[in-house]
Amino acid sequence: MNIVWFNLFVPMRKTIVCLILIQMLASIPLFFPVYSLVTELGVQVNGEKIVFTDAPPYINEQTGSTMVPAREIAEKLGAEVTWNRSLEQVTFRSQHATTLLTIGQNIVSIDGKQVELDAPAVLKNDRTMVPLRAVSESLGADVDWVGERNLVLITSADKAQRSTWIWDSKLIQTDGDRILQFAASQKLTSIYLRYEKTYPGQDVYRNFIRRANEQGIKIEALAGQSDWIYEDNQIDIRQWIAAVTQYNASAGALERFQGFHFDIEPYTLAMWKTNQTWVLERWMATIRFIESEMNNSDRSMTMGLDIPFWINNSKVPGSNYSFSAWLLEKADSVVIMAYRNKALGSNGIIARAKSIILEAATLKKQAVIAVDTLPSMEADYTTFYKSNSSIMESELKQVKENLSLYPSYIGIAIHDYVRWIDLLTANR
Repeated sequence: MNIVWFNLFVPMRKTIVCLILIQMLASIPLFFPVYSLVTELGVQVNGEKIVFTDAPPYINEQTGSTMVPAREIAEKLGAEVTWNRSLEQVTFRSQHATTLLTIGQNIVSIDGKQVELDAPAVLKNDRTMVPLRAVSESLGADVDWVGERNLVLITSADKAQRSTWIWDSKLIQTDGDRILQFAASQKLTSIYLRYEKTYPGQDVYRNFIRRANEQGIKIEALAGQSDWIYEDNQIDIRQWIAAVTQYNASAGALERFQGFHFDIEPYTLAMWKTNQTWVLERWMATIRFIESEMNNSDRSMTMGLDIPFWINNSKVPGSNYSFSAWLLEKADSVVIMAYRNKALGSNGIIARAKSIILEAATLKKQAVIAVDTLPSMEADYTTFYKSNSSIMESELKQVKENLSLYPSYIGIAIHDYVRWIDLLTANR
């Protein structure tokens, strides 16, 4: 079997690049449709296995398209499905789009725009069967094929976030086109971009952020240093938040940062080894200070925090409350730095991230799972630096499969853009 990649259309100028056509190698008669039931084909939506009792998925061998019951998949992705028997039309209505398919036609209407399908919708056993691609395009879903298990993984748009960090902000000036091309090819939905007031210049930020927004990619203003926890450095925090706020005030609606993203990591300070309680107290004071400064500036901005997976083992000083839960309470979302290069196992990404995922679910907060591509001083198993991109993506599929069940899980982040590019280049 071969896998074919295609571009997914989503309204509001949002383009998501998505997977899924399975091509069969069998010889196919041309004079009548051939349907091949795929009794062993598994389909999961947000980690939940779908049981098709009346009309199982099948592959139309004439087109190579995976056909699925329209209602079961669409409703699992939060869409309303209606059937017009006289016109033989099925309609999906969701927050993403209104989609109209007509039996026997290979054209689908998505918010009035005509999009060609690889196979038409058909009636089979009194059920409307549609190409999996049609469901995915109209509902903004992310679809993965796990060939070794004959499994289709469908992840709804709200759990398909895919992000990276850009620490060297001059890259948006020297390499802006390539970054956005890369973002499209890797289905990025957000970028954490370091903001510097004086370089590479306000117009450069405006141009890049506008173009990113037009691709459906939100940009968060990135900053943070471990020594920010020292009280004398609060002035740096205040000035940076003020600079981002001032930039947003002068920028157009599509040119603005949509959130503050903080990567502070005070546990890298030497003091962490000798006086963790003091570091935790100063960390809390710093987050409170950031919260206060944000409230005094742009209230529309969200707060995102990068946190290590093991911080849930630390307690708020003087209590038995986990420090990760305290951070979750302050943030709108967190990126869990689950820096491992295996998804499964007791020391894998899923096991390491799960405690905070559960805390976030309880607190009704959002969490992204992050992996690393940089060389590590700790151990090779903490990074994909010596691996390759295909192995990394295979592991990330397992992360999505296992964690998308949880309401707090919203996607994946890969640290960082420069090393990720190197990883992809090294695989060629």
